[in-house]
Amino acid sequence: MYRSDEEKLTDVVIGEAVLTLLKSDSPVSSTALIAQLEVMAAAAEDAKMVRAIKGAVTEVRKGMAAASKRSKLDFPDRENITHRFNSEGPPEGSKKH
Repeated sequence: MYRSDEEKLTDVVIGEAVLTLLKSDSPVSSTALIAQLEVMAAAAEDAKMVRAIKGAVTEVRKGMAAASKRSKLDFPDRENITHRFNSEGPPEGSKKH
């Protein structure tokens, strides 16, 4: 709600990159998204747009790092049940029993 215009433009740029991948029937992954954003940055003429695209690349990379960190905490036990550990704790308003 209180996001800056640059943050909003970054979100729009990510959306445009995803739509471009979808329209071209390309696989949609973080790596493909970064590649598409880099193509968009090379074609951009406006400095504000280039900053927004670079911010979008940074956001996607942060998401990749967070996903990698989460996946390292998943492991199966003897019955092949995966347990997920995180530091977030239980959801707000949930009961422990």
